[in-house]
Amino acid sequence: MIFWILLAVLFNGVISFACGVGAAGDTTVSWALLAVNFVFYLGITQTGIVFSAIMRLSKSEWGLYFSRLGEILTLSFMPVAAIVYIILYIFGTDHLFYWANPEKFHGHISPWVGRGLFFWRNVISNVLFYITSYLYFSSGRREEKQAHPQEGLKKRRNILAGAVCFFFVIANTTIAWDFGMMIIPHWESSIFPPYFWSGNILSGTAFVFLMSLFFIPKGPGERMDKEILDSMGKVFMGLVLLWAYMFWSQHIVLWYANVPQMMKPVFRQMSGYFAPAFIFMLLTLFIIPFFALLFRRLKLSANAMAVIAGLILAGMWVSRYLMIIPVFSDGGEWIIMSWTGISLIFGGLSSTILSLIVFFRLFPEVKAAASR
Repeated sequence: MIFWILLAVLFNGVISFACGVGAAGDTTVSWALLAVNFVFYLGITQTGIVFSAIMRLSKSEWGLYFSRLGEILTLSFMPVAAIVYIILYIFGTDHLFYWANPEKFHGHISPWVGRGLFFWRNVISNVLFYITSYLYFSSGRREEKQAHPQEGLKKRRNILAGAVCFFFVIANTTIAWDFGMMIIPHWESSIFPPYFWSGNILSGTAFVFLMSLFFIPKGPGERMDKEILDSMGKVFMGLVLLWAYMFWSQHIVLWYANVPQMMKPVFRQMSGYFAPAFIFMLLTLFIIPFFALLFRRLKLSANAMAVIAGLILAGMWVSRYLMIIPVFSDGGEWIIMSWTGISLIFGGLSSTILSLIVFFRLFPEVKAAASR
């Protein structure tokens, strides 16, 4: 029953978007909304296996509880990510990128931008990430099947864990360049990519935790171990502080430099009609999680942690919204609350959950939680 409901929600998202871009008039905002959801869901799903790799490199025992689910989250969403990227490239490039229409843009266009470079740098960086992710996942499966894993296999998986993190940074940096910086003429920020992928790690970890409540089986009356909850709460706190530091670094440098061309795109996100969304982002990504996670009682409650994770995910979606939409709209129209906007959000969520469900149906021998 849940499968068919999710499929209907996904179908509604596809139809709503198709009707939006098929309507007469300027459809740029509809394409921008698709880009927002693509960037958001790609970020949180790619973080799944990065979480596993970090737990591996830090020799965290409690993290094994979430690691296998995180790996599957990344690999299962890969076909959806590829399809949406191809749609954006073929049909949405002219709407989203000023450099795609040089005859309409009166100014210098960097040789770094262009259809070919845009396509191949994202394809190559993400293919390398997913290949490394698959090798890391498959080596973990082989390690599980051995009663006493060989040292060579352990060493190989440790190396692959480092490679996964490396290619994650590369792939997310290219996404940050193209969907955050290169939609704005001559705007650049060296701190923006780390700010971008640190946000993905925060929200992706929150998403892995939420999905664990539904996909990792538990016995009747069984609850998540308090040590695991406490440890995940500490990780949440650390990632919230990392995101806040990157946010501060991104904005204080631009403010201090006082270069109008650099400041204008950033300050547009926090003023005018976008001010309420900006305040909501700060509340849900830093203020509320920071003060809530100070209380151990909340960290030891799976329900409270789920609420915090949900707030973080909502805040990160708004962050991606503020990254893209102000370039194409003054915010006067509440496109978030439009039918197309809502349908794309839930369509993206349903496609992510459906990817997990389909994966477990195709590979029933793979369990959501690693045995060690």
